[in-house]
Formats: sequence, structure tokens, C-alpha cells
Amino acid sequence: METILKVLRGNNMDCSNVKKITDVTDQIDYNDTNGSGKGDAKWVSCGQDGSYNELQDKYNKYFSNINEALISSIMCKCCKKLKPTGKEKVTWLEFYKCMKGRLNLENYPKTIEKLNELIEYHKSRN
Repeated sequence: METILKVLRGNNMDCSNVKKITDVTDQIDYNDTNGSGKGDAKWVSCGQDGSYNELQDKYNKYFSNINEALISSIMCKCCKKLKPTGKEKVTWLEFYKCMKGRLNLENYPKTIEKLNELIEYHKSRN
């Protein structure tokens, strides 16, 4: 995946006031020169390329029935942890495992159930 990345806040992504997915993706600017390329769908992008926002797409597909502030905060923390410079290659499997690790089963059983489904799906593809 040939992607040019520029992290606006570097290692210091600010996740403290994140309420929407765009609060995460607005912190990272990048130009995806290989969008939809072979193997591209396997990798997480925490930024936004023009009008396409990968994290927003995942939220809309899989988590739209879950509080956006919760999911965006977790996504931000996982972006900060796994892609601190924005250049790291991180799979969706790794990302969803990170998200799951930030929740407890008692308080978020439906979210964890959805993450388990996504983890199993990506395990079978890796």
C-alpha cells in the first residue's frame, strides 16, 4: 500500500474531547495513492482522504447502533496506540482486537459481540 501520510499531531493525538469519528480523522491528513488497491482493504487508515473516511465507513457499517462518542473515543485511542506516526501498517484484525480490549463485557456486551464477529471474520482472511 503506497500511502503518503502526515500526522498533524504526531504521537500526541488528542482523544480527550473526541465525540465523533471526524474528531479522530480530522487529526490526520493523508493522500491514499493506492486506494482500493490489491490488499488495501486489509489495512487501517486513521485519516481521511478527501471525502472518503474509512473509520466513518466502518462505524456506519458495523457500529451505527452504538453511541458514536464511545466508538470514536475507542478508535482514537487505538489509532494513537497502534499508528502513532500514521505510517504503521495495522490490520483490521489488530485494530478490532485493540477496540475490544478497551471495553468490558458487563457494560458493553453488544459492542463486544460485534467486535468478536469482526475479529473472527478477519482471522479467517489473514
